[in-house]
Amino acid sequence: MLTRPKATYVVLLLLLAACGGPASPAPGTSGSAPAVLGTNGAAVPRIDWRACGGGFQCATVPVPLDYRRPTGPAIALGMVRLPALDPAARIGTVAVNYGGPGTPGTTSLRRLASRFAGLRARMDVLAVDPRGVGQSTPVRCGPFDGQPVLPAGSPLTDPAGFWTSARAAGQACAAASGELLSHLSTANAARDLDLVRQALGEPEISVYGYSYGTVLGATYANLFPAHLRALVVDGALDLAANAGTADPGRPVDVRAGVAGDRDASVRAFTTACAAAGPAGCALAAPPGADPAARVATATAAATRSGTSAALADRVATALESGGRLGSLARTLAALAPAGVPPGPVVPDRAAGAPAHSTAFLAVQCTDVVTPGAAQVDALLPAEQAAHPLFGVPAALNTAACVDWPAIDPDRYLGPWNAPLHAPALVVNAREDPDTPLANARATAGELSSARVLVVDGYGHTTLDLPSRCAEDAAAAYLLDPAHPPAEGTVCPPDPGARWPAAP
Repeated sequence: MLTRPKATYVVLLLLLAACGGPASPAPGTSGSAPAVLGTNGAAVPRIDWRACGGGFQCATVPVPLDYRRPTGPAIALGMVRLPALDPAARIGTVAVNYGGPGTPGTTSLRRLASRFAGLRARMDVLAVDPRGVGQSTPVRCGPFDGQPVLPAGSPLTDPAGFWTSARAAGQACAAASGELLSHLSTANAARDLDLVRQALGEPEISVYGYSYGTVLGATYANLFPAHLRALVVDGALDLAANAGTADPGRPVDVRAGVAGDRDASVRAFTTACAAAGPAGCALAAPPGADPAARVATATAAATRSGTSAALADRVATALESGGRLGSLARTLAALAPAGVPPGPVVPDRAAGAPAHSTAFLAVQCTDVVTPGAAQVDALLPAEQAAHPLFGVPAALNTAACVDWPAIDPDRYLGPWNAPLHAPALVVNAREDPDTPLANARATAGELSSARVLVVDGYGHTTLDLPSRCAEDAAAAYLLDPAHPPAEGTVCPPDPGARWPAAP
């Protein structure tokens, strides 16, 4: 494991370089001047920004493929930024990661830059496509390129066939990507970000991470705490559960309790539906209908028909945004007419794994500790019994990571409590089906110092649960990290994101 950079380490590298005779210049440096050494002895690249429309500036820089060989082969990082509108008042850069893993930051910032309007006068807003993703040197996976990876069948009916199918994407990625696949960890993405920070000439950088981006932000915070000015994590994964070193025998979403928390969000949804009544929620019509009973009816019918995984995906997707819940209520009402008894819940032998992009798998499977196929098979019956709708999909969410053919030796698995200059700001929806509030509270406890701000609604990150209150609080914190919001701050969602709609 590469360690946090220390001044003595950099001095030693400089001495060794001086004693070792002439060396070939690292990519992106000039042979006429000695390279400035940065993260783990890598040459700090020069950034040549170019205008790329809409006030944005774009650039591509080289970084080491392997930080253990900082002068070895290089890969490219694509990035985009919006410069501060008032250069005289500029106080630094905030780097934004939009999650996934595998979501390109360069295209996302172009779409979502308005979320940072409160910072634009005084801060540059930067997005870097993580290694393996988007405009950075991308992972290649042969026949899976551009296709969702969906293991065929179910381990409940054909374990051997299912796991053979689940392993196929990893084998294709290893064949097509070669050595790159072994260096796609979030830790290396954090090292890349620190090298970019040095190229920008900034002693510190701020980080705003959505969803998986919370792992990147926390990893940077713990590898480079002296260079982190402020950290916002929005829709937080439980850092320890995600890494999995303390509980390697269960998949990541089982470690994090995702199925149970999704069950709880459904209960909150049906309770709110009942309170809204027939005028506000289709599941509560006709008067006297019981929304919770109708969801139970739909769930039981789906287990009997072998469609529980499809219903689970539909429900979880709707819970990701309050604006989708009215449609979900109508869908469930059509599936479960009022007054129809639920009937028996039976094990759905057809339940299988969700689909993912190859970029998601290339990072996620490299980052986390994943149990073996036999361990996953053994826990499926209990997970399905406890959570008929969400248990199996959660347990199989990273099925393609089982026996993944490349593990980054420099991935970071904790600890997460390096001292920070300022408390991190942890933002989370009260009802988030992907990164539950319990995970956010766990993350806040794992970091050395943090404040939790709750957005009182349904959605996955403030991208899907917009809240001007939370947006303003995050902007104020990034402008002045010494004064974060008070612990326990609760923000309402914007009117259009509330469900049921305010009268």
